[in-house]
Amino acid sequence: MNSLMELPGTTGIVELRSRAEALTTWKLSLQKGVLPQPEEVEWPMEPFKTKFMHALRNLEMARFTRRYPVVLETLMKQMLSLVHDFELQLLEAQAQQQQKRPPPQQQAQQSPQGQQQQQPQQGEAGEQGQDGDQGGEAQQEQEMTQEMLEQAIKDSMNQQGQQGTQGKQIQISLEQMEGKQAGQAGNDTADEEATEALARKLEEAAEQIVSDFEKGMAEVMDNLEKAQLAFDDLSELLEGQEGYALSQGTWQRDGWRELDDLRRKLENLKELRELVRSLGRSGGKGPLRRAPEEVDAPRYPAGVVRSPLQPEEVRGLTRSGELSRMLPSEMALLAHGWPRKVATAAGNTAIAQGDVSASIQEEEYYLPGAHAARMLHRVRRAERMLLSYERCGWLDDTPSRLTGRQEIRPAAEMGPIILCLDTSGSMRGAREVVAKALALECMRGAHRQQRPCYLYAFSGPEQVQELELSVDVRSLDKLLGFLSCSFMGGTDVDRPLQLSLERLQKDEWSQADILMVTDGEIAPPSEALLEAICKAHDDLGLEVHGLLVSSQVSASMDKLCTHLHVFKSWSAVGAESWMY
Repeated sequence: MNSLMELPGTTGIVELRSRAEALTTWKLSLQKGVLPQPEEVEWPMEPFKTKFMHALRNLEMARFTRRYPVVLETLMKQMLSLVHDFELQLLEAQAQQQQKRPPPQQQAQQSPQGQQQQQPQQGEAGEQGQDGDQGGEAQQEQEMTQEMLEQAIKDSMNQQGQQGTQGKQIQISLEQMEGKQAGQAGNDTADEEATEALARKLEEAAEQIVSDFEKGMAEVMDNLEKAQLAFDDLSELLEGQEGYALSQGTWQRDGWRELDDLRRKLENLKELRELVRSLGRSGGKGPLRRAPEEVDAPRYPAGVVRSPLQPEEVRGLTRSGELSRMLPSEMALLAHGWPRKVATAAGNTAIAQGDVSASIQEEEYYLPGAHAARMLHRVRRAERMLLSYERCGWLDDTPSRLTGRQEIRPAAEMGPIILCLDTSGSMRGAREVVAKALALECMRGAHRQQRPCYLYAFSGPEQVQELELSVDVRSLDKLLGFLSCSFMGGTDVDRPLQLSLERLQKDEWSQADILMVTDGEIAPPSEALLEAICKAHDDLGLEVHGLLVSSQVSASMDKLCTHLHVFKSWSAVGAESWMY
């Protein structure tokens, strides 16, 4: 409301109420994912309104305002700022137009005949004074036509004794009237030209303001689209003081193109996704919480899946062939096909002999459609299509894969991830692509599984860059800078591993695993470092995973790592295995 009141065009309470209603219409429409119809809103004024709607349609802004409320709020603030600039230019243009127009006194004195002819005679001066009184009745004089004045001249010429004097006076009146009409026509033409000039100036101003907005937001919306494809949820990325549309902010970084390329490559790098998922300890069953959904799948890492082999609870309804779990409606279908029995009286012979039990007999009969109901139930049972209660539970240590959806499941919090990434000069080319893709996947996987992740990018001695990989604006900004840089320098693995062991001493990182990514061209680690790793393995259960982006296994990596993985999907990063 304060922003509306500060607009230059808000001149009163009526105008303020009208603009507030129009702003509400904008918000309600964009919340639904559509743009308002031009006839539904009277503000902002034309031509700004039409051009701004066209820009929003080109940017496909409504898709994001429906899903992310923070985008809508930021867009409304930007629209008010643009309208403020447009209305300022409107006031300036109107002020310049008023300065160019002559004063009303000069407009009234546009009769050339009245300025050129001066009558010295007193009688004629009196006549001109009378004409001045008639000039006060401007509306009546403008309605007189030239034909009426000519007729008046002819009539005055026929009168005796007044032909000369009155003829001259009427001729002077005619000339004065023609001069006034010409001046009025000139004023109307000037007003039309000024109005057209003002409209052209406003059109140019609106075009310039909206085009600058669209040009600046095009890259932002493109990067927002890339982020939506790369991450499951953007709510945390759109929070904070920076917002999503600052020209110098995260959404204008150069690393978005590299991030989108890596996301495409990760779709074909299954081994990297499974490696990240296997990192961290304390997995398995735990308290119910929102966690990634897992389904049973052979040859995948162990996880927790829902299975009917562990019937712990009734989850819902399903189809099965078991009679013990079928619904009463299926039982009613089966019962309809059963035979019925009815008691009937025996013959007179049995009654005469006094045998009462023999006098009552039972006869079987079937209800109409009993045979069809019985056959239908048998078919449904054979096809395992009986509507039944679904009883299932959770199985631990079962091969499973992630589906990308979230559900409420008994999942324990998995341990953090510490990533040690070799950024030496020997890692350039396809190896660099693998390393950066793994860093992105660690960030995505840690966010999806709600666990911390920390990156140590190392090269030469004491050249270690630290980066916390969490899905927020600050961490994402640093990751984009990391993805846009090139690898160079030497290789020293001692310092990043020492920092990793120091971080393990903190309670929140005690369950972390270490993943080292290198090409294997490293110096042998020190004995003190190997002893510290063995001690952490015995005391904390530390596991050191190594990913070799090379075809040869080095002895140094074999000493450092408890699990050693060799990268094989070279074709997914545009390379061949024989090259590495």
